[in-house]
Amino acid sequence: MKRNFIYLAVVTVIALALVFIATPTDQSAEKSVVDELLLPGAIASQINEVERVEIVTAGDTTVATLVRKDAAWQVEQMHGYRADWPKLQALLAALAQARVIETKTDKPEYYARLGVEDVSAENAGSVLVRLTAGEQNAAILIGNVAAGRQGQYVRLQGSAGSVLVDREIEVPQQTLDWADVKIIDINSAEVAKVEITHPTSEQVQVMRISADQTDFDLAGLPLDREIRSSWVVNSLGSVFTLLNMQSVRPASGVDWTNAVVLRLLTFSGVEVRAELVTAGDEYLLRLHASQPAASVVQLADTPPVAGQQAGDQTAGEPASIPAGDAAQQPDPEAEKQAALAIQKQVAEEVRKQVEDINRKVEGWAYGIPQQKYENMVKKLEDLLKPPASS
Repeated sequence: MKRNFIYLAVVTVIALALVFIATPTDQSAEKSVVDELLLPGAIASQINEVERVEIVTAGDTTVATLVRKDAAWQVEQMHGYRADWPKLQALLAALAQARVIETKTDKPEYYARLGVEDVSAENAGSVLVRLTAGEQNAAILIGNVAAGRQGQYVRLQGSAGSVLVDREIEVPQQTLDWADVKIIDINSAEVAKVEITHPTSEQVQVMRISADQTDFDLAGLPLDREIRSSWVVNSLGSVFTLLNMQSVRPASGVDWTNAVVLRLLTFSGVEVRAELVTAGDEYLLRLHASQPAASVVQLADTPPVAGQQAGDQTAGEPASIPAGDAAQQPDPEAEKQAALAIQKQVAEEVRKQVEDINRKVEGWAYGIPQQKYENMVKKLEDLLKPPASS
């Protein structure tokens, strides 16, 4: 019995040793030093100077080339449109801070198990990130996330040895994922009016007289018809809520002759004008923001001070103050200046919001989801119940 137990123990130890030798966790002759930075010192110290990042997937397919121009990052594959800087920043920070916690295989036949094979293979599971900072460069093959433990497998291109680093490194593999996809975001609570004008001059107009009004009113509602539902009408107020793009191109290359025009006005005084067309299977729009003259503060338009009506006193003649009440009387001039200051501040905020929108969207045609497009080009009949049968 004792002899059989010893025999089984020896066999088990030998089997475990064989498994250990055969796995890709086998330490290579070309060892990386544990607890050192993944990136070579030269590029790691210049991570803030990186000016070009390439993302390459299986079959040597470059899905995104991100370049820094005039202090802004652009996506070359999307006509130089603005890149998603927070996403890129997170990638650069992860690579710069990643530390080796364990060396792995240097045997090419095991690379695929860790997802660190060369991207030249058509079925490669790795993603290559190539960094350029002046004369310095680095190329990192990002592999699988480690199972049941912290970290991710990576390999420096040109190096035989693979390693496990102390963090997960997220690398999106679609071109669109590297662009700033948000076009505009205006909450429906801010919207006072939406007007849709078709090339045939047919119009749809919904509005609210105050932000406290829950539902939009539909202008021009026929006396013998009813709206389909409040939700259908109110949905026009959210046409610019979380509006994301699916594609982008220069607006100059699109024919806007027969565009549907949508105008949206906020209670704060921002007006956004959208032109919408179809091109093949794409649904395109371009935007322009403005600040209507009515929202620009002018001294002549300053409303009367609260409690004082025009014509209450002769111009230039001070208001009479009952004896003993001087301390309680408001200062009309001070109130006037305070009201004017508030109006100017609001107008300045509107001006800045308009500038920010135009800085982002000017000159671009955006491909948007079909559902969003169809909501922006509604006609009156789309908002009404079918006519009652006679």
